[in-house]
Amino acid sequence: MARKVLKEVMFEEENEMEICVSCGKETKYKKDDNVTHRHNYIEGAGQLCLECGQRNNKEAEHAHQLWKSAIDID
Repeated sequence: MARKVLKEVMFEEENEMEICVSCGKETKYKKDDNVTHRHNYIEGAGQLCLECGQRNNKEAEHAHQLWKSAIDID
C-alpha cells in the first residue's frame, strides 16, 4: 500500500488540478500553484473551490484560526 502511494506521489503530473477538500470538485488551481496566490486556500486543510469558499467562509476562517493556534502551541 505504501509503495503504491509513494509511486503515485512520485509520478504526479505537473498540471494536476487541486481538488476541493469540502466537496471533491476540481478547482481552478494546479497542485504546483503557489498557495500565497490562491483564494480559498486553508493552511493545514487544503484548497476550497469557489462555491465552497463562498459558502463556507465562516468555517474557513474558523479552520484557519484553529490551524494558527495549533502552530502557536508547538
